[in-house]
Amino acid sequence: MTARTLLILRHASAANEPGMADAKRPLTPIGRQEAAYAGRQLAPFQPEHVLCSPALRTRQTWQQVSTELATQPGVDFESSIYEASARTLRELIWQTDEDVRTLLLIGHNPGLHELAWTLLGDQAPQQFPPASLAAVTFSGSWTEL
Repeated sequence: MTARTLLILRHASAANEPGMADAKRPLTPIGRQEAAYAGRQLAPFQPEHVLCSPALRTRQTWQQVSTELATQPGVDFESSIYEASARTLRELIWQTDEDVRTLLLIGHNPGLHELAWTLLGDQAPQQFPPASLAAVTFSGSWTEL
């Protein structure tokens, strides 16, 4: 059995200005700091692949996170992550190449928090504010997640 790790990261704090399209909300200065900190937390895991929502705040979160990593994994910007349910996120994860042992998923609530609860149960964080991170380790293939 192959040991695997799924890293679930919510985007960092984003601007919320009236009239701004949700998908175009950028990170705030605090959000950039949060994302860099998340990158330092992720560095020991060294993700081999990233699934990221194409929303501006998630792409900017990834940009900040990536500066803290020793290697740069491949990234897929998946439109299905934006406003995805936990079920949709799991179905996307199931498509991950079996060569990938550590996968980073960057997206949005409530889907990410629901996914963490589904996979971790009582060990999941009670709240999942911006830049929250949950790690799920298991043995087997991605389709067994």
